[in-house]
Amino acid sequence: MKVRFDRDTLLAALTPAASVAPARNTIKAIEGVLLECPGPQEGTCQLTAYDMEKGLRTAVEATTLKEGKYIINSQNLLQIVRSLPAGELQIEVDEKNRAHISSGSSTFEIGALPGESFPSLPLLSGDRNYKIPQYLLRDMITKTIFAISQNAQKPIFTGVYFSIEGNLLRCVGCDGNRLGLAQTSLEERGPDASFIVPGRILSEILRMIRDTEEEVTFCLATRHVIFHIDGFTYFSRLIDGEYLDYGRILPGEYNRTAYLQGPALMHAMERASLVTEDKLGGSNSKTYIKLEFEEKLLKISSSSAGGSVYEELPASMTGEKLVIAFNCRYLMDALKAMGDVETICLRMNGPLMGMSMEPAEGDKEEKRKIEYTLFIMPLRMNGK
Repeated sequence: MKVRFDRDTLLAALTPAASVAPARNTIKAIEGVLLECPGPQEGTCQLTAYDMEKGLRTAVEATTLKEGKYIINSQNLLQIVRSLPAGELQIEVDEKNRAHISSGSSTFEIGALPGESFPSLPLLSGDRNYKIPQYLLRDMITKTIFAISQNAQKPIFTGVYFSIEGNLLRCVGCDGNRLGLAQTSLEERGPDASFIVPGRILSEILRMIRDTEEEVTFCLATRHVIFHIDGFTYFSRLIDGEYLDYGRILPGEYNRTAYLQGPALMHAMERASLVTEDKLGGSNSKTYIKLEFEEKLLKISSSSAGGSVYEELPASMTGEKLVIAFNCRYLMDALKAMGDVETICLRMNGPLMGMSMEPAEGDKEEKRKIEYTLFIMPLRMNGK
């Protein structure tokens, strides 16, 4: 195989491909990216990364001088291409399966594997197709992925639940301690469906999609979901299992409501995290952040082996006073997921019942064609 690329064009495709391919695996072919020359269209080379669960495929502009398909370690290839200057580069694989990567006066030689060693891919098409603007999909993922679990012992909690009814798309993320629920309307009505997409592929997609009206097409097969984004095809095995009845977690009504400035609350949580995560004391232990809601004031405090913190923020509250405690990191993650929200509405019932977080009515974040609620369970305070 002998093929020439524009360095920047190849780099733009290799970066997400290397992110999908695992850095270490017992199967060496999975650590690599498969180059197939020529690609599906004339003047292209097809790149594929696949770890048996999730994958990526795209076509890159290239000039094929000698046809072939080989696997090259994705991390090694990425580092080499990144180090080369802008302009044309050439990749040539000889009969000894040695890949020669050259540009100008620079030449690298690394190992390659025959393309036939690459694992078989699932069928990259589905029988149920949907379209959504990139900015909406990005918002839907952001508002839910923060709440998923990293604990593989409960697989359904490691993914985001997608539910499509008519033209209503609803996404849910939950780890048992926090929940993100978001919904929006699709312009075109699609077949009803529900499925759980692993958080790992959604994290990769989140890096790719932009704040634009350009559409993403996603297709649902029996066991896989396929996303088509700007010439890239992401695909992943779905998570098997029945999702939890999240409707039973969210209270039907609340007896306390508080309004705060989003940026001020975020900055306060960042300062409080210096104590709650014991960065001052050098300990790995964590403690809770205590929130005392009064009619026009929110008192924020925490103490640990490393020190203590106290701060006050203006607030507007209806209902009785309340003292409630949370994991500070969970609150920060939720605030980051909310994004550019000027005024946040917090709804609560009691010190041992969860708190919902939403943009206040009229906030500019509320006008992005998406409705969402973030929900966090509190922690029991010492002596309570």
